[in-house]
Amino acid sequence: MKKTLLCICIFSFCYSSYSDRLKNNGYNNSEYSIGLNDKTSFYGLISKSWIKDKDYGESYVTLGGLGLVGSLGYGRKYYLRRGRFFSPYVSATGFGYYLLAIAAVGGVGISGNLGIDITTVEYKDMALKFQFGLFSAFDPFSGQSLIIPGDGGPSYIMPSFSMKLYFKK
Repeated sequence: MKKTLLCICIFSFCYSSYSDRLKNNGYNNSEYSIGLNDKTSFYGLISKSWIKDKDYGESYVTLGGLGLVGSLGYGRKYYLRRGRFFSPYVSATGFGYYLLAIAAVGGVGISGNLGIDITTVEYKDMALKFQFGLFSAFDPFSGQSLIIPGDGGPSYIMPSFSMKLYFKK
């Protein structure tokens, strides 16, 4: 477990220097997110995603964290309908995560999200979006859910909501 945590921490800090390499591979768009995002939830409270537009939606590489908690992952978002203001979608992300709190925890997770992107402001190549959805995540190696269960609610699903600043190039 300690080796996994150490590898994830080193990899996440080193990965931020590869943004130029991602741009050369077609990941030209970028997105900054604050909140329980649709990709890694509370493991990416503040995150940056490099996005490549596809016919079905988008593929992305995401890096997020807030010091004691962080993640690095790859995923795809499939839009059910792309609209000017409302865009419902489903997404799936595979990610590595770490949590350095009382006991250090790290591992690999798989997440899914059913949500909607609401575009509020568009100006040139920038957009301000709000995202709302239902998020679920699981660590297949430890067999544990990566969800913070609500009191009296389901232990396998939680809300996701974030504010996104999207830059298109």
